[in-house]
Amino acid sequence: MSSLAHEVLAPASPAGARTRLLARERRTGYLLLLPSAVLIVVFFLVPLGLTVTMSFYDWPIFGARRPVGLANYAEALGDGRFWDAVWFTTWYTALTSVLGFAAALGLALLLRPRFPGRTIARSIVFAPVTIGMGVAGLLWLTLVNGRSGVVIQILRTLGVLGPEQDWLGDGGAVIAIAVVLTIWKTVGLPMLVLIIGMDSIDESVYEAARIDGAGPWSTLTRITLPLINRPLALVVLLTVIANFLSFDQFYTLSRGGPDGATVSVVFYLYEQGFQAFRQGYAAAIAVLIALLLAILTVIQVRVQQRSADE
Repeated sequence: MSSLAHEVLAPASPAGARTRLLARERRTGYLLLLPSAVLIVVFFLVPLGLTVTMSFYDWPIFGARRPVGLANYAEALGDGRFWDAVWFTTWYTALTSVLGFAAALGLALLLRPRFPGRTIARSIVFAPVTIGMGVAGLLWLTLVNGRSGVVIQILRTLGVLGPEQDWLGDGGAVIAIAVVLTIWKTVGLPMLVLIIGMDSIDESVYEAARIDGAGPWSTLTRITLPLINRPLALVVLLTVIANFLSFDQFYTLSRGGPDGATVSVVFYLYEQGFQAFRQGYAAAIAVLIALLLAILTVIQVRVQQRSADE
């Protein structure tokens, strides 16, 4: 038999077969990632690049575009209304995130143990997550508007509110309604994430804590929360980002009013881009919002990493 035939008929070496298998698995992995990569490019990277490009132009709806360099950014940084919106958004985000996290943690602790109707109770809490924030805002608007709102009419009948009182005409009341609406709409998802994290803790850990005489508060702060630090970090991060980008609740409830009391940064971006038709200036605001979120995310991650290390 010739040497060539011997090479053809000889069995492949284990190393060669392993190499081919790894190459085939690598190609399969790239093919599986391809749809996600296309979606990221089309719906994130391309719009991001266009937004950054627009921010360096005077970009009207009609007419020629004109490059203006950093003028849009300079105007935004010197715009008092923009900073008012940033300040409002920041403290609204802090308030809603803290109250929302407390509600999610409380519901997770309440609905984690087995009891009759637990699945139904979880479903009721989670149900608002499945509807859009705009739909939720319109729903609450039908409940609390001063002319035909069901809740307002009931409170007027009971004498709690006067006939002329209108919550949507008071800035503080609108903010309170927006906070409650946001928590009601979003609390189901972090609640489930926390429940899943708690379920991953070995029951023997709690049994040992009970034997050592640990009370509910000690068990929560020294066992449960430290052992679910990763789900906890995810919940906090997503909650803060979502609240910072709030828009629908303010638009549906009060159109940013009364007297601009509920103008968030995203609402201000909407005003400049779709009411004043200043596309370039709105793009610059969008880039600044993205930078603020990036800074906020880095700070959160660093703080959570430091807490985990300690």
